[in-house]
This record gives sequence, structure tokens and C-alpha cells, in this order.
Amino acid sequence: MSLLSEPQRTYDSSMLVNCWHCDVPMKIKTIEPATSSPGLDEIVYGCPTCTAERKQTVMRTDTGLYRSHTP
Repeated sequence: MSLLSEPQRTYDSSMLVNCWHCDVPMKIKTIEPATSSPGLDEIVYGCPTCTAERKQTVMRTDTGLYRSHTP
């Protein structure tokens, strides 16, 4: 189940991701619930230039704000 179709959430500034190859802003490909915890989501970013991908686990809050999560 993808969470991209849910109401728009906002992100804190630490969630802006640049490609480590191209230094180009990456775009969100998918947002799905993390299997490790019900309060976490996994965001997969993709680079529009070189197709590199990066996965980030974030904490979902009641206010609709995602915050970076470091275990």
C-alpha cells in the first residue's frame, strides 16, 4: 500500500535529499509503512538524472509532519 495517495504531509528541512552522485535534488518515488514499527514510514527517493535511489525511514506524527528518524 502506497501512502502517496493520502493527504499531503509536510517535511522538516532535514528531509531534503540531494543525490550523492549528481548533487541534484531527489524526488520521492514511494512512501510505505515501515515493517519494523507502526509509527514509521519508509520513503524511497530517486534521482531524476542518474536513477540512483535512497531509502529513508521517517517518523509519522499526528499533525501530518514527517521527521527524520535515526534508530
